[in-house]
Amino acid sequence: MKTISGKKIFIVTILFIFFGCAQPQSTLPVYDEKLSLEEQKIQSQLFAQSWLDAYLDLSEIGYRILFGAADLCLQEDQIYGIGIDIATKYSGPENIREEIATILDLDENLKVVAVGQFTPASMAGIKRGDEIVSINGTRSPSGENASVEFYDLMESDYSKSYDIVIQRGNQEIPINLRSSKRCRFNHSVDFDNNTFNAFADGNNMYFSLRITKWLLQEELGVALVYAHELGHNANRHIDDKKTNATVGMGVGLLAGILLGGTVGQTQDLMDMGGQIGANQYSVAYENEADYLSLYALALSGYNIDGAVNFWRRFAVEVPNSIYASTTHPSTSERFIRMESTIEEIQKKIISGDLLSPAYNDG
Repeated sequence: MKTISGKKIFIVTILFIFFGCAQPQSTLPVYDEKLSLEEQKIQSQLFAQSWLDAYLDLSEIGYRILFGAADLCLQEDQIYGIGIDIATKYSGPENIREEIATILDLDENLKVVAVGQFTPASMAGIKRGDEIVSINGTRSPSGENASVEFYDLMESDYSKSYDIVIQRGNQEIPINLRSSKRCRFNHSVDFDNNTFNAFADGNNMYFSLRITKWLLQEELGVALVYAHELGHNANRHIDDKKTNATVGMGVGLLAGILLGGTVGQTQDLMDMGGQIGANQYSVAYENEADYLSLYALALSGYNIDGAVNFWRRFAVEVPNSIYASTTHPSTSERFIRMESTIEEIQKKIISGDLLSPAYNDG
């Protein structure tokens, strides 16, 4: 069988484009590419501002929960820190780094861009926009690796005291503070302005830009979802799901051997088993993360009385969530369970009991 060469296909394609396709009929105004590039910069700056506002606001609320709910995390998942985000002109997502540097007026030196609520930093008086001059008498890091060097200095496995000098306007202000315990997990906001999603991976919590903007309409909503994802990480749900998926794949492999399937059929059974295993307790994990989230909020100083209404707001925004799925409980179930959890926590507060979730023995 003869094959058509790539050159011949190219020629036919060109002829088809020029002689076979209908064309627009309007005479358009002259297009100025230079003006388009200038407009592109304006739009990029607007997007950078939008993303930055969402990330920084979420970060300050998130730190409050990481510190306030530290005792919900396992000891090996606890570190000590002061609760700030810092940046230089080298910080931020690469494709909007230049825009962020302009918005925040960043240079080679470390600048505070977010201060967690009720963290050692906020209690000591550190504010957004402060430039860090020195730490314990030594000039603060600067340049491309400054952020990494700063967190290496300020995060450890025990509490430390720091003498920090910050530049605020024309003033140099000395500040003394001591780091305190927090959950080690961190957070990020991606650029996805279409997906309504948040998830945890065992190490961090991730939020789409769209859900972050929606959550920020009400602080308690941000705190609740953040605490929910923290609950997944704190209770090692992701590790459990991986274990369950491995067990499911093993069952699929055994079924393939017993049924005498081909390699491809056995692989399909393994994939199916892995998926079934991963989802085996998915709804229960979601319910547990909801349960833990309310304890995290209470420990972080939030009034949780109105938290239950979040699920009604969520149901209006995502109507499919009103009905249960194989991976998530319905919003109605979550509402009722949350009411019971709030009552449980309030009783403990009134009686002066330790705010600690109830776990099954063993």
